Amino acid sequence: MRRNWIGGCLAAVAALTAPALVRAADTPPAAATQPPAIVKIGAAYVAKQYCSCLFVAGRPESSCKPEFKPQIDMAKVDVDRTKLPARAKVSVALGPVVAEATYSRRYGCVLSK
Repeated sequence: MRRNWIGGCLAAVAALTAPALVRAADTPPAAATQPPAIVKIGAAYVAKQYCSCLFVAGRPESSCKPEFKPQIDMAKVDVDRTKLPARAKVSVALGPVVAEATYSRRYGCVLSK
């Protein structure tokens, strides 16, 4: 008689936990969906420093790019000069992570995204 009781309990536990285990296997862990913090920091660093190099120091792109090797080769860099001399923007995309630095005459380059 005792055997049937334990077997029944085990069957009930298995029936209750099986759907949760299947859902957990289908769902990726939270860390896998978020890019690592180092990627966010790297993108922000390149955006801010590249912006400062171009617009605060006034150096040409050919002079600024070598300072950020190899990170800048892995990134998609977009420089928006349409509102110069008052404003400019540098966007850096490292995979899914996008960082943006905005230049203004008053504040220099600051991270805006």
